[in-house]
Parts: sequence; C-alpha cells; structure tokens
Amino acid sequence: MDTINPNKPLLLTASAPEAETIIEGIAHLHAHCILHDHTLATFLPPLSFAKMTSYWSDRLSQVSTGHRHIIVQLLPISTRTANTPPSVFTADSETSASAPEIDIGGEKFEVAGVVSLHKPESETGPFRGEVEKLFTSPNHRRKGVARTIMRELEMVAVRDDRWSLLLDTTVGTEAENVYPRLGYTRMGVVKAYGISPEDGQLVDEVWFWKDLRSSEPI
Repeated sequence: MDTINPNKPLLLTASAPEAETIIEGIAHLHAHCILHDHTLATFLPPLSFAKMTSYWSDRLSQVSTGHRHIIVQLLPISTRTANTPPSVFTADSETSASAPEIDIGGEKFEVAGVVSLHKPESETGPFRGEVEKLFTSPNHRRKGVARTIMRELEMVAVRDDRWSLLLDTTVGTEAENVYPRLGYTRMGVVKAYGISPEDGQLVDEVWFWKDLRSSEPI
C-alpha cells in the first residue's frame, strides 16, 4: 500500500490510504471552484456530490490502467490562510457541505490542490499529454500550491516520456496569466467554447502548449 508524505504532492492511486476520502475532498474542491470562482470545469450548478465523486472515481480507475495521473497536495487545516464558505451540493443531499478531513499522524489535513495528467492512447502521438483540472483551494492560495503540483506533474510526464503538454483555460481568468509564468506558450483562442457556471453565457477558451524537452523545470 502507498503511504502519504504530507511534505510533498501525492500521486493518488486506488491503494493510497484514505483514497476514497481524498476523492471526496477533490470533489468538494472541484465544486468550490465552480461555485465561488465560476471555473469552467465540466459541471454546471446545481451540483451533485454523487455525480462529481463518480467523475473523479472514474478518473482514479484510469490511473490503474496507465492512462492518467492524479496529483494531490494535502495541507493542514490549521494552516488555512482564509476560510471561505463551504461547497454546497444542491442537486442531492447525501453529503455534508463540509469537505472531509484526512488524518495523518494525528493532524487534520484537507485537499489544497489537484491536477490531472491524461495520457491518451495514440500510436502517432505517444509523447502527448493533456493537463486537466488544475484546482487550488481558496483556503490555501498564495502558497505556491499550483506551482508545486504542476512541477510534480511535469516530472511525472517526463518519466513517462510525455513531453508535449497541452492545456486550456477560460479567457480573462487568473489562470490565463499563470500558465505563461510556468513556461507555457499561448497557442490561440476558441470562441464560444463553453457555458459559464456564473451566468450561463458562452465564454472563450485559450489554449497553451509546452515542450518539456526544451523547457526549464518549473
């Protein structure tokens, strides 16, 4: 069985301690970013805990088949720099509005950040990877969480010989400025790409790319 070292990002697997609880924590973080940051991230309100945990459980199953990595940063609840309102799943009622706690050595931790590396099957592009669902908790921002888990993702990608990385984010968001600082090249914009969870309006998406063979490590 895997172990959890709270001092470094966790490569989540189904055999990791507290894997189910961590998946629930990721679902809460995902919901929080949709509801409070209005992040374009697959789901629209009203949000369902069952649907979102199923989504992440499916992605965890892809880890065991070698098609994905999920990188998670856990941080102590006691180190929160903010206390934002909890996520609310209004489409069902089988869960608490509070994110679950993970006990490590007698201290309570929570999911502070997550990012996923999708490794699509392609004989013509076995070197490609897709960076998906980079979320950081509003309770732990400005601590370098995004940079830390993206650094881990890139190290994992290099290990797996996935050196051509593609990602996208909504035009006008803070992430649009973050990715260039991490060495990603802006490629272009897709107009009317998705429906905003804030107001239902169509929003544009910007795409970025990075060649890990010729880039400095994050």
